[in-house]
This record gives sequence, structure tokens and C-alpha cells, in this order.
Amino acid sequence: MALSVDDAANAAEMKAAYGLEFPVLYDTDTSVATEYGLYDLLGDGVSAPATFIIRKNGTIESALIGTSISERPTPDSILDVLASLAEMDRGVMTDPPDDPEVVLPMAGAPEVGQRVPDFDLPTASGESVSLSENQGERNVVLVFFRAWW
Repeated sequence: MALSVDDAANAAEMKAAYGLEFPVLYDTDTSVATEYGLYDLLGDGVSAPATFIIRKNGTIESALIGTSISERPTPDSILDVLASLAEMDRGVMTDPPDDPEVVLPMAGAPEVGQRVPDFDLPTASGESVSLSENQGERNVVLVFFRAWW
């Protein structure tokens, strides 16, 4: 899923322009971008570009927080991490124990191994999506993209 501090119209425009098949969420009050330590991180009034790969148990497996618009992981590197997690899920390694009561405070951007907080946001398509409804059965790629491109 992708998330920005855009409004519904801009989120819908991006989804249509790129033919995206995954949820594009908008966070107009910046509450989620702020909770993740990304809002105005670069001093420009929008979310820093960031990509988090979140394990089924809600902890961060991989994180890249960009310092410029172009700093982001390649699609191949994301797919490599997901493939590695799929191997672990097949029993090569086991996930750390689930503890849904432990959510670490996000004083800054979350780090690998931290459990991320849940959120519920509207999508460009008009429905509402929460992080928790997308984790548990699968790993989640959460991309914060810079608004107003």
C-alpha cells in the first residue's frame, strides 16, 4: 500500500495515472506520517519518502527512509526481501512470537524489529483500509510517498 499526505483527488489521480492495483491511502491530517516520524522530516511540509516491509507479526523487516525524492529501494530489492520472508514462512526460520500488546512508541522513524502502530485511512477508491486487516496472513509493503509531485 502507498500513503501520502495528499487529499482524495490527488491520491486518486496518482492511482489512475500509474495504473496502481494496490491501495493508495491519503493522510490529510498527517497523523500517520507524524506517528511514523516521517512528516516534515526533511523540512518541506510533506512526508519523507520511505518504504517499510512489515512482517506478518507487525514488526519491521526492512526500512529505507529517503533523504531525497529519488532515494527509494528498487522493486527487485523489495521482491528479494519478500522472497526471503516467504522462505522463513515456509519453516526455514520462525517468526518472533506475536505480542499484539507491544507497540513501540514512534519518537522518530520506526526501526527494523520494532512493531508498527496500526492505522485506518481512506483510500483513493473511497473505501477505508487499516494496516491490521492487511497483516497476519501476508507481509505488507508500506510506502510513504512525497505528496504534491
